[in-house]
Amino acid sequence: MKKTALLIAFGLSTLFINPSYAATYEATQAGGGYVFSNSFSGNTSFDDYIAFSTDGLQQVLASVSGTGATFNLQEFNLLDENKNLVMNGSVFNSGSTNLSFGFANSIQQGSYYLQVVGESSGTNASYAGTITLANAVPEPETMALMLSGLGLIGVAGRRKMREKV
Repeated sequence: MKKTALLIAFGLSTLFINPSYAATYEATQAGGGYVFSNSFSGNTSFDDYIAFSTDGLQQVLASVSGTGATFNLQEFNLLDENKNLVMNGSVFNSGSTNLSFGFANSIQQGSYYLQVVGESSGTNASYAGTITLANAVPEPETMALMLSGLGLIGVAGRRKMREKV
C-alpha cells in the first residue's frame, strides 16, 4: 500500500514540476506570410508544430524570438505535411535574447510545419515569430537556359520559313 501511494505521489509530482507540452496549431496569415506566438508559465518543455501552407514554388524565411527568465530554444525545423524533416534552422541563445531563423530555400506548393522546441523556467516566458513567403526568383543559369531554348526555337522556325519559299 505504501509503495503504491509513493508511486502515485512521485508520478503526480513529476507532472507538476516540469510539464512538457506538444501542440499543433495554425499560424495566422498576415500580409505575405504568417505570424505565430505562444506563452508559458513555470518550468516548461515545449515541442510545438505551427502549420502553414505555400502557393506554388516559394521561398520561405522564418524567424522566432523568445523571452523569459531562462528561455532556451533548442530546435527550429521545417517539416513537410507528414512531419518529416525538410530543413534545419539556426538557433542562437545569448542572454535574454534567443533568436532562430532559417529556410531561405525554395519549397514546393503544399502544407508544412514549423517545429519550435525548447525549455523555459520562471513566471512568464514566450516566443513569437514570422514566416515570410516570397515567390521564387529563377537563378541566372535558369534564365540563360530558357533564353537559349527560345533562341533555338526561333532559329528552327526561321529555317522552316526559308524552306517553304
